[in-house]
Amino acid sequence: MAGVTSGDIECPVCHDDFTNPKLLPCNHLACRDCVLSWLQKEGGCPLCRAPILSSTQQGQGQLATMVDWLPTDFATAALVESHKVLNGPHVCDVCQNNVTATSYCFDCSIKLCKACTSHHQKLPVSKTHTLEQLNKLTAKQLAANRQATCNNHSNTPAKLYCSAHQELICMFCDATNHRSCPEVKAITDVAREKRTELTQQSQRLKEKAAGLAKQMKAAKEKFKGMHKKVNDVFDDLQQCSEKRRQQVHDLIQKEEDATMTSLAEMEKARAAMTSNSSNIDHLVTSAPDDALLQMLNQLKSRLDDLESESGKTAMVKDVGDIVFDSQLQTRLKSDLSELGEIQKPHQQASASPSATATTTAPSSGQTARAKPRRADLAAVLKVGDRVRRGPDWGKDWFGFGPRYNVDGGGPGTVTSVSSWRGRGGVDVRWDCGGEGCYRMGVEGCYRMGAEGCQYDLDLA
Repeated sequence: MAGVTSGDIECPVCHDDFTNPKLLPCNHLACRDCVLSWLQKEGGCPLCRAPILSSTQQGQGQLATMVDWLPTDFATAALVESHKVLNGPHVCDVCQNNVTATSYCFDCSIKLCKACTSHHQKLPVSKTHTLEQLNKLTAKQLAANRQATCNNHSNTPAKLYCSAHQELICMFCDATNHRSCPEVKAITDVAREKRTELTQQSQRLKEKAAGLAKQMKAAKEKFKGMHKKVNDVFDDLQQCSEKRRQQVHDLIQKEEDATMTSLAEMEKARAAMTSNSSNIDHLVTSAPDDALLQMLNQLKSRLDDLESESGKTAMVKDVGDIVFDSQLQTRLKSDLSELGEIQKPHQQASASPSATATTTAPSSGQTARAKPRRADLAAVLKVGDRVRRGPDWGKDWFGFGPRYNVDGGGPGTVTSVSSWRGRGGVDVRWDCGGEGCYRMGVEGCYRMGAEGCQYDLDLA
């Protein structure tokens, strides 16, 4: 029939019309007996293999009982029944002589021939009934308008619905068995209310699904953004590094070019000296005395000129070497190793990329701030800060110790911050007596080194 496909009414397991179709958790349909037999063999949905019953549910009772608990799709069942009605012989249900039916009465659920249709529309009891021509009627239309029957009297039309018992009932049942039920309404009124409730709930589910989809999309886009951010930051660092590399190479090249010019002049002078000295050696050893004396003045003049010119030739200065600040290089590596961390939205941002989450309690006239690591101590230490000895206090460079006890212990207070040898220094007055001056050391920490020992400062 028009509007109905085999997929609407055909079971995917037995490939026949649905019989008592059960709605599976994955929203696929199958006949009740097909679901039972499939569970005994396979266990999952025959279409998508999704679980039909959990392992806990299967152990709670008989398998057949569990299948009966699955919701029945009465809409599909009605569609199957309507399809059978419309595909059966169109014979008038009133006449007894196989007269061809031309119309269908939704209220009486019968087929009528042309003559019976005319009488049906004239009789007082049926003239208000809804009829439709069979050649225009569809299975979906018939299923949507079929007459409901009483749950207790299958041949009696149901007009009411009892919410307490969740049953379709006829007028007789309303007057007898359901007389004391608190809420009995017309089927059409209850159906209208339930359609509204289901529509609203469906809308809420759609909105939640849309919200989940939005969150999923935002999460995916955020990761894309994070990857792009990482690439941008490290690309920028790489460009800065390459730019600085080229600048250093240019400095070296400039020095090299100047040195090569001096070397070329020196090479000319050296070649002339070597050639003339070789010639003089030859004359001294092989020339006759009279010939040597005749050439003496000219040779002496030439040699004097060469010695004079050699004095004017710029000598090559000691070629300097490229120097890298090992401390700065170590700090750069340390900072780079800590660059780029996943920070949750609820976490508070630290004072610096390498600062820890631990904060100090504010003292009088002092605000709380994050405790920096050694590499960041130089940027934050100021007059009035409370400091203490670091974890390596009094140890030698190999980690052994303690070897010395100096400055009267700690904690103490920073009394001044100055530029000491261009690297920064602080003066500390210790609470238990004594003072100390500390300069910037390895990894950015303040330390005073003596006889192979290190004395580091940390914020108290």
